[in-house]
Amino acid sequence: MSSVHQWLFFIQMKKKVVILHNEISNNTADELDVLEQRDLVVAACKKMGFSVECLTVGNDLKRDVEKVKDSKPDIVFNIVESTWGKGELIYFAPAILNAFKLPYTGVPLDALFITTNKVLAKKMMRLYDLPTADFYSIDEIGLLNPDKTYIVKPIWEEASVGIDADSVFNLSEKEKINKIAKLPASQYFIEEFISGREFNVSVLAQKNGPEVLYPAEMIFSSYYNDKPKVVGYKAKWDEKSEEYHQTNRAFDTLEQNLPLKNKLIEISRACWKTFNLHGYARVDYRVDSADNVYILEINGNPCISPDSGFVAAIEHAGFTHEIMVERILEDLN
Repeated sequence: MSSVHQWLFFIQMKKKVVILHNEISNNTADELDVLEQRDLVVAACKKMGFSVECLTVGNDLKRDVEKVKDSKPDIVFNIVESTWGKGELIYFAPAILNAFKLPYTGVPLDALFITTNKVLAKKMMRLYDLPTADFYSIDEIGLLNPDKTYIVKPIWEEASVGIDADSVFNLSEKEKINKIAKLPASQYFIEEFISGREFNVSVLAQKNGPEVLYPAEMIFSSYYNDKPKVVGYKAKWDEKSEEYHQTNRAFDTLEQNLPLKNKLIEISRACWKTFNLHGYARVDYRVDSADNVYILEINGNPCISPDSGFVAAIEHAGFTHEIMVERILEDLN
């Protein structure tokens, strides 16, 4: 049975969806956000008339996924963002779902592993001629250009964990260099810092290939005039911080620059194909003063809480939450 026929059968029979997410272990803002995502998906699925059950994965992965299997779902809506509180283990849940032959939504195992590892993803971008900034191992500080600015990033963590203004540096900052040199090369890497504009481009599955939604630009206020323009952890999650209030999302900022808009859309479409993405994804970019585009990272299964960037792009496109969830459910692994 083709995937289209499977989906039509599923719709007609009003089958069962298990919404799977990680247990809350650290109670941080970025972790608690998964509960809002769960509630959005539950509401959308119920509006569409589906039977819904919510389950979690925690310390005992085998037991927890066996519960999913015993629930006999027709589809697992996978919003697991970490395992044992570690974002770098995000791919564990789909790996086990894969092993149990349970159909699940979103980015498949191979793509999730590659895109979660920023260095591996950047190597693949280079292999397929997708534009990204130069990058280096922590052990390669001696190769850095003294005339350029760089940023140190975690290799695995998502949600801007471990990134702030202090992550940006140049070779004249000896104290920072000494600290960076002591970081484990297995956990951190160095990337050339692209000064300029930042865009997030959301991509949603549809029957005839991915639909690339209107690019959202991150607008940095004058607060950043003497600071590096980075969307760090505070800007994303700390509602009491200046960074949060001085960093805002805007659409329709490229109407006077259609070549740049089209370039972002075409590169995002190429990322979808190259990395074998499914369901939904977001590609983050920096654009320099000459409109050269650099991919920062590819986010498989990005946050879909009501106040997230992905849902903002969905709403800007005029889609309901139900349309978003339905399209994700259609594009199964």
